[in-house]
Amino acid sequence: MVTLAKLCAEMERSQRLLTPRAARDWWTKGLLPRPQRRGLGRQKGTETFWVQPRVIDQAKATYDLLARHSRTYTVRIGLWLLGFPVELKLVRSAWAELIERNRPHRGSYSGKMPLDDAVARLAAAVGPSLLRPQAPASLKHKATEVCVEFLSAFYGVDEEPETFGLAADLAATIPYWSNGASQPLSFDDAHIAWIVAQTRDWLSLPVQRQILRTANDHEFCRARRFLKVGLGILERTARKLPIDQRQALQQQSHIFVVIFGRMLLLPLIAALRDPSSSTHVPMLLRLSRGAKQQFPPFRRTAI
Repeated sequence: MVTLAKLCAEMERSQRLLTPRAARDWWTKGLLPRPQRRGLGRQKGTETFWVQPRVIDQAKATYDLLARHSRTYTVRIGLWLLGFPVELKLVRSAWAELIERNRPHRGSYSGKMPLDDAVARLAAAVGPSLLRPQAPASLKHKATEVCVEFLSAFYGVDEEPETFGLAADLAATIPYWSNGASQPLSFDDAHIAWIVAQTRDWLSLPVQRQILRTANDHEFCRARRFLKVGLGILERTARKLPIDQRQALQQQSHIFVVIFGRMLLLPLIAALRDPSSSTHVPMLLRLSRGAKQQFPPFRRTAI
């Protein structure tokens, strides 16, 4: 049993501040399971407690996710992806809000801006920002053109993509990328066209909205289980590493699940609907169970 006082004390011991008022706010928003209460006797009031000790781990994960992302809806998704108990109806509403927040701003003085214009304006801001400030104006224009096609696919602009010459434009910008990348690209316009098509068919916001609308609870949990196969293998591999490397790998694996899980879970639901996936998923799950038997599980670290 974990009382509210013990939870706050454990959080303080891990150098995470949690007050009873903040804890109450968390379980009201679905970030912690709702606690139980019991009477302490006549005129002694009540005590708030949880039966499951894992609530301490969930509180630590909630604190770390809020510190990293700050938005309640992204924290709900992150906690659920990591396997903590969050109601699926809250997860669904959080994903709907995430999709809505990802839409480009379409306000204007004359009314609602057309989607293609909003995407073009966004690309004009994003493209040059990917390059170092001293990049020539012509390269900033090329970066914008590349961004237009990828963002149009992601946002579902109903236009035929124009990928001719994009590989050359992208290659020309590489020496000026702000992240210092300098390796030449080994693909052509056909590869660009394929990536744009896959983005439109699997990752675009309209597709994500459609999957969210049609997916049942079983499909949500199945896709999450599939993602956790990778997490489980990483965690058990870490058992053989020195403790500092082990903790770093555990932390990175959790970040991977939260960040990439938000992006990939809905497309993964669609992919798992493909009949050809029925032979691969059980095999991966058997591999995960085998790894679990070989490397006993260990305590989850904070995110």
